[in-house]
Amino acid sequence: MTLTKISAKLNLQNQPGQRFNVVPILLALLIILYVGAIMGLHWLRQERFMNGFDLAFYEQAAWNTGHGRFLEVSGTDFSHSLLGTDVILIVALMTPLYMLVQSPLTLLFQETLVVALGAIPVYWLARDRLGNRVAGLLFALTYLLLLGVQNGNLYELRFRPMAMSFLLFAFYYYERGRFWPFLAFATLALTCRPENGLVLIMLALYGFIKGRPKIFGWHFVIGPLILGAVWFTLATLVIIPGLSTGSIALSENFAGGSPQAALIQLFTNPVEFFSDNSLLGKLCYLPLLLLPLLFLPLGSPTVLLMALPLLAINLLSKRPMQWNAYDYHYQGSIIPWLLAATIFTLEKWQTKPLRFLRRIKSNLFLPGAVLAATVAIYLLFNLIFSLSSLKLPDDIARTDNGIAKILTRKEQPRWEAGKELLKLIPPDAPLAITNLWSSQVKPRQGLWLFRNKTLYSVHPTLTAQYIFADLRSADDKPLIDELPPAEWEVLDQKQDYILLKKKKS
Repeated sequence: MTLTKISAKLNLQNQPGQRFNVVPILLALLIILYVGAIMGLHWLRQERFMNGFDLAFYEQAAWNTGHGRFLEVSGTDFSHSLLGTDVILIVALMTPLYMLVQSPLTLLFQETLVVALGAIPVYWLARDRLGNRVAGLLFALTYLLLLGVQNGNLYELRFRPMAMSFLLFAFYYYERGRFWPFLAFATLALTCRPENGLVLIMLALYGFIKGRPKIFGWHFVIGPLILGAVWFTLATLVIIPGLSTGSIALSENFAGGSPQAALIQLFTNPVEFFSDNSLLGKLCYLPLLLLPLLFLPLGSPTVLLMALPLLAINLLSKRPMQWNAYDYHYQGSIIPWLLAATIFTLEKWQTKPLRFLRRIKSNLFLPGAVLAATVAIYLLFNLIFSLSSLKLPDDIARTDNGIAKILTRKEQPRWEAGKELLKLIPPDAPLAITNLWSSQVKPRQGLWLFRNKTLYSVHPTLTAQYIFADLRSADDKPLIDELPPAEWEVLDQKQDYILLKKKKS
């Protein structure tokens, strides 16, 4: 049965001369199911102590904003503003709802809802380009099934997945010639991550190549070019340096301290560039991104221009998580262009089939067949990578943040002992806390990660009044042993959890 016939069956008669279209209702149900399922998994992550300090860090920024201290944070030595670590203004926009229900799950719900709504522009784009609502629905389903979407959404609180949805809306309105809605969603994407400014610069190049100035006007090239360039420059050269002291720890993710330096080293000293044994993982990165979409994005290379800046940043990084195609959150600003390129390729095949396909005597709707195969492959990928315990090497496609890890996480009886110790800490007391317990306490002005980790404060005990540590942690035990007993006293200890209080001087 062709997609055209399926679509006809779904257009049920409502009144004479009118048709009731059930496809948008099915799309809404998919979005609701996605939000419900992901939020259920987020709740499990929170209950099973799977969220780290990043969630508490961003929650503190929202909590401080709600109390008149705009995006203030305490966990880093080089800056007391979230904008000094990275320009993520979307947190301020998430604050009003958070202040109504002050829970990390409120922030996670907002992220999940935004990600889920990205299925709408995917549906619109496929429907318009392929001329079929069912094709649009299948693409929306494919989007919601993507491991990069699901795992990025599940990895604590992240903003690249939110930018993914905003970019999809922006691109749809860009292609429709609706400048102001495009500008609004493009701006929202910029509030998520400054590097999306590079995406907008490439979008301007795409628009120029595609002749958008003749169709819609030059503002469709000049607008994204100026907006992207100005914001990226302002964020990276003015805001972040102006609100931080010293070098930012994230620069250590790149050889030489920056993506530019890493790029130079790639050409001048490739042996040193790949000295961390990253060659295999980086070689597998692009094929794994394209494989589930049957490499169809390659049929529309101009659409992939927008993905190039983020692909380059990921490949230049020294961290395997950035070139992991199915896990973490680093593919958020790449996924929109893979999907759009796939849709555009199917549109080409629909209007001008490949020579060998013209010989096939069949009434099969070719894009429908490819779409069905794509969805089937993604279902298979989910079964293999998300719902199974299969583990690949870290530098290829290991899935540490997927559904399987959440569902197989076992409850530990000792957690109750830790919860009892938390009750002894005053709600506003300056606190240094072990990683997996940081999002379990109420936000406060003084909150630090009790762990020697580069990005965060390396001396939280100088200001903290309480320390909550896990003696089973390989990070916490050495730090506890180094604390001078003359300055700290053990308030209580239960099941390898220890609570210390700074002595009064």
